[in-house]
Amino acid sequence: MKWPKESGTIILVTVVTVLVWILAAAKTREVDTVAGQIDLQVASDTSGDQFQVSPSRVPVSVTLEGPAIAVRQARQLLISAPLAIPLPAEHGRVNIDSLAAEVRAVERLRDTGVTVLSTEPPSLSVDVTEFIVRAAVTRARFPEAATVQDISIAPQEVTVRIPRSALHDIPESLTAEARIDQRDLVGLEPGVLQTIDATLGLVDSGTPWGDVAISPSTARVSFRLVARHRSLTVPRVRIQIASAPQDFGTWEVVVPQSFLADVEIEAALDVIEAVEKGQAQVIAVVHLTTNDKERTIDSKPVSFFAVIDADGIASPVRGSVGGDSHPEISLEITSVEN
Repeated sequence: MKWPKESGTIILVTVVTVLVWILAAAKTREVDTVAGQIDLQVASDTSGDQFQVSPSRVPVSVTLEGPAIAVRQARQLLISAPLAIPLPAEHGRVNIDSLAAEVRAVERLRDTGVTVLSTEPPSLSVDVTEFIVRAAVTRARFPEAATVQDISIAPQEVTVRIPRSALHDIPESLTAEARIDQRDLVGLEPGVLQTIDATLGLVDSGTPWGDVAISPSTARVSFRLVARHRSLTVPRVRIQIASAPQDFGTWEVVVPQSFLADVEIEAALDVIEAVEKGQAQVIAVVHLTTNDKERTIDSKPVSFFAVIDADGIASPVRGSVGGDSHPEISLEITSVEN
């Protein structure tokens, strides 16, 4: 098959036309404003210390000028991902007086061939917090009412990120506690090896350290539960005086307020259950010596709390009123005339 002689001319003209069009499009200058985001970052230093920028990501409008093709490339670049803007490793307030200059310095945007005319906002201020990274040993903390043994924890060491501003308040050694709640022990069988995951927290130093992060944030704690206790608030607890028998008939002791209200006790599950069912009674024992009576003291703290079972056997238990384990009891002591 033979092509007409004019075919070569037509193809040549078409190719030249396309090349001219592409060249014209490449040289045609265009101005466009594109909405994007910038990502403000400070690189961690060689010791592993870190920085946090607030705000770290900021919306920005960038006005561009350049060849149409370059502007289209830059627009796609701004839309697809935030532009990373590096910040100096300095703690405190950082002011960026010319955001346009920082955007111009981004290599991947500069490589498109566009010119950054301006940005909105034109300037920016951010806060940079420097963090130090330290190691902390881990330990498990159980409720006071629980008795456990064979305790192990993993990991035995974690990393802690603390603001450098708190450096002077940080002790030489850090401890992170895996805090076991009383609710975590409900339903666990005593004597059997148990394993639970617990949240880690720094041991309270009494001084706020600010934004602290522990990594990992949890630890796996294994233990054997020897005894499990529970708390109970008893609305009314009778006050009972314990005294030497030989003083009877010599001194009269009156307790103006015979009951304590809202006494919280901690005891084994069976003891708590007996109190709840009315099968045992809680008392507050105040021990008076002969010397106390001779001095006719007007008050004395509770010596201890006890639970008396159905057989009349008393067993001391942990008790308190409003957090006070030895609340003061008012007394009226008088000598009995023979």
